[in-house]
Formats: sequence, C-alpha cells, structure tokens
Amino acid sequence: MNNFLHSIKQNKLSRRKQQNQRRQRKQQKGIRQTRGAALGLVIVSAFLLIACIFGLFQLSMLMGGSRQVRNAVDAGVLNISKRIVEVKIPVTDKFKDVGDSTGSVSLSNVNRIWGKAYLINANAEAMKADGQANSDTQAGADGAYALARTLNDDLFNQVSSDNVLNMYFQQLAHQREARMLGEGTKVERSKVETCSIAMVDRGAESNLSFSGGQMPGSVSPKSRKFGGKSFFSGYVPMKANEKDFCFTSFRQGEMPHLIDDAYFESNSAVKPTGSSYSPLPNAFKRYGEVEAPAGKLTAVACAVANPQRSYNVAIPYSFVTIQIGNTAKWYVEGKKIKETTYGFKTEEQKEIKDFPLSTGGKLYGNASLGNEYSAASTLLDVINAVPGNHNSAFKKLVQRVQEIDPAFSMEKLMKLLESQVFTKNNADGSLPPSKYFIYPTYNSPDKTDPTIKIGSSKGDLPSWLNPDNPPDGLEKLVMQEDKMRDKPNFCWCYVVGGSSPTVKHYTDVYGNIMWQPGTGYGQHLGELRFARLTEIYFGEQAQASP
Repeated sequence: MNNFLHSIKQNKLSRRKQQNQRRQRKQQKGIRQTRGAALGLVIVSAFLLIACIFGLFQLSMLMGGSRQVRNAVDAGVLNISKRIVEVKIPVTDKFKDVGDSTGSVSLSNVNRIWGKAYLINANAEAMKADGQANSDTQAGADGAYALARTLNDDLFNQVSSDNVLNMYFQQLAHQREARMLGEGTKVERSKVETCSIAMVDRGAESNLSFSGGQMPGSVSPKSRKFGGKSFFSGYVPMKANEKDFCFTSFRQGEMPHLIDDAYFESNSAVKPTGSSYSPLPNAFKRYGEVEAPAGKLTAVACAVANPQRSYNVAIPYSFVTIQIGNTAKWYVEGKKIKETTYGFKTEEQKEIKDFPLSTGGKLYGNASLGNEYSAASTLLDVINAVPGNHNSAFKKLVQRVQEIDPAFSMEKLMKLLESQVFTKNNADGSLPPSKYFIYPTYNSPDKTDPTIKIGSSKGDLPSWLNPDNPPDGLEKLVMQEDKMRDKPNFCWCYVVGGSSPTVKHYTDVYGNIMWQPGTGYGQHLGELRFARLTEIYFGEQAQASP
C-alpha cells in the first residue's frame, strides 16, 4: 500500500516536472522570438534613420545650393547696378561742355544734358513772356531739345541692351559656383527671362541741383529738397517752353543696392512716367539659373543704380557781354540835323557849320563831349558815370551768369566790374574797348568748377568762346538814367550875320540801358548795352527830347 502511494506521488512529481520543462521551453522560445523581433526593428529603424539623415543631407545641400544660386544672382545684378554707369556714348559739340572728362554722356551725367536743355528752353519761355523772343530764339530752344533727346535715346538703347546687361551680370554671377549642387556647377543667366528695367524712386531727388536765382522769369521746375539744396525731381514730368522734361532719380547719399522685387515691378518700364520720351532707367532685374542633378534652380534679383555724384545745373560754355556806346544827337530849332559818336575821353566836336537859321544868320555850333568819363578808371566807374539806379539792369546780368555759376551774386559782379581797369589812353594809341565779356574758366575736365572772369574784345578770351555769336533775342529798354542838363557835356555856338551873335543852347546827358537776352544755345546768354546820349540843342525852338 505504501508502495502504491509512493508510486502515485512520484508520477505527479514527474508530470509537474515535465510541465515545468514545457513552460521553460515555451518561455525560452518566446524570449528568442522577442529578441528576433527587436533585432529586426532595430535594423529597420537603423535603415530609416540612415535614410532620414541622407534625406536631410540632400535637403541641406539643396537649400545651401539654392542660397549659393541666390547669392550669385544677387552679386550679378548688383554688378549691373554698379557698372552700368560705365556705358557711355560721345556727346555732340553743342553739349561737350556738359560731357564727362572723356567727352561722353552716361547714366552719371545724363541729367546734366537735360539740365542744360532745360535752362535753354526756360530762357526761351521767359523771353517769349517778355516779348523779346524771335525765330532764332525758338530755333535754338528746339535745337537743344532735339539734341538732348537724341543723346538720351541713344544712351537708353545701350543701358537697356540685353547684351550689355548680360555681360555685367555674367562678370560676377558666372564666376560663382553652386558647389553644394555639384562640383563645377555654374550660375548662368536665364535663357527664358530677359533683363528688365525700371524707373524707381519716382518723385525723389535727381543728381542735379539748382538755385532759385538760376531760373529766368517765372519758370519753376518741380523739385525735391535734400541737405538744404533743391534738386530736380526724378521721374516727374515738367515743362519748359511747352516741352517735356523728365530727370532720372538718384537718391543722395545712397550706394547701388538690392531692392524688393515687388517695388521694382510697381515701377517697371511698362509703367509710364508721363513723359513724352523714355527717361533713363535706374533699376535692373535679372533671373539666373543652374542645371543641377536634382533639377533646375532659378533665382531673381533687382538692384538700383546710383553714380554717387551730383552736379549743379549749368550752361558751362556760355557768356554775357556789356557794351557801352556814346552817341551825340544835334538839333537846331527842334529838328535833328546830325548824329555822331564820341569816345571815353574829352573831345570837342564842331558839327554845326554855316547852318541857316529861320531868324536870319548862319549858325556854328560846337560841343565838348566825353566829360562824363573824365574820372573813370575802372569799368564800374564808366557804368556809374551817369547817375541812375542800375540794379534792375544788373539783375538781368546776374541771373544769366548764375546759369553758368549758381554761386555768382550781385556783390561778385560789382567786384568784377571794379577789377576791370579802364584806360582811356592806350600806349599804342588804340581806342579803349567798348565791349566786355563775362565768361567762365575751368580747371576740371568736366567743367564743374567755374571761375568767372571778365575781359575785353581785345583781350585774351578762352578758345571755346566765339565772340561773334550774338544773343538770339530782341533788345528792350530796361531803364533810363537820370538826365543832366549842361553837364558834364556842354555846348556853345555863335551866329554870323544874324540879329544876335548867339542863340539859346543846352545839352541833356543821359543813357538808355538796353537788355538783349539769349537762350545760351549759341553760347551768348545776353548783352547789357549802355547807350549813352548827349542831346545838343541850338535855337529859340530848342526843346527837351521826348
């Protein structure tokens, strides 16, 4: 019995042991299966991680390459904006005084060309308003405008040429590689998109300044103040002599720089400025591209040019003149008998001889002339030899000289006239000059540093100055000097065979100051003429001149 119970117990133990062994084997198998699954997951995760790292690397290379393309395109377009001022065409003879040191016009000084044409037409407009214009006035203004427009259009064709713009773009853009997209990958100009131009900063200042005194009459250009100076407004149409003028904007103190594409497009060349011609552009846009293994990448950039140089509006090769002439008019019994001229030193003229009087007898009349200049030693003395307020006449002259040098003033004119020595008795016996030229000289090759001088027709004048060029306007009285009776010139007479040995006689001495303006197209900006008169009266019917 005990053996039987023991056997049963042993069997139970054996079955438990077998069950435990089976559980252990299952557990071990599960562990092995779990370990295999984890290893697979690790392998898959490793492959995914490697793929992500590779993808991120490729993305970073693509993004880096894209930046390199953009930087190259930025550099290329910025190079256009910097070097476009090097595009030049030769100026014509009429505008060589506003050309650069090489005798050319570029984006840098094109506003000087238009500035000179504007002044010439402004002069013509003022001359019309004053009733002093003629056919020569209009011809000169038309000629200046036509020449300026031809230069403008020729230069426009050059600075907007694809060949020129692509050359400057490629100079920098093509030198830069997008190495992150592949070794030796070059940035090229887009073969689909062409270069674009724009007129940005509309209404801002140009690089051409002016002073209020330079403008004749009521002519008032549209302007923008900067740094205490007035500049012609850029890309804002304005008129002079019924002609359109439109200057190119160049903000003062700015360098060539990149600008936003949206700003460029809002001011592109297809957006009209309102002018009748195409003003020179100041901004440029270009697309660049790269053919990379990953595909084509493109970028675009826009930049605005700025020559970083400003000018004063002027007609550099021009001059004004002062002329002084003396006339004696001889009257007997209220009728003009004779007209003579006299010089700048005292002289006696005997022009009335054996003249029959209505009262009987024959008249002989003489006059002492030129006495008004007896104390004159300078040109200013000569001008002031006859009393009168000459300011209104001088203002005409000063305004025109300011078209050469905006810094010229009434004070400088007085000093200039006082510096001109007046010699009545020349050593060679020649007469003193009656005509004087006020003109500029320059040291800079681009004629931007005028020094105003004065010289006579017998003196040494600059080689460019043609003294035979007349003003292209009509002469008009500006003012009349005060009359002086029987001084400083005087007369006397005697009668042969009459009832009285003498008759009533006297002189009136004064001057008419005449102004003949010029547009400056033919160099001459105007002449101030002092027409001095000595009216000599004899006879009972002698009367003051009208």
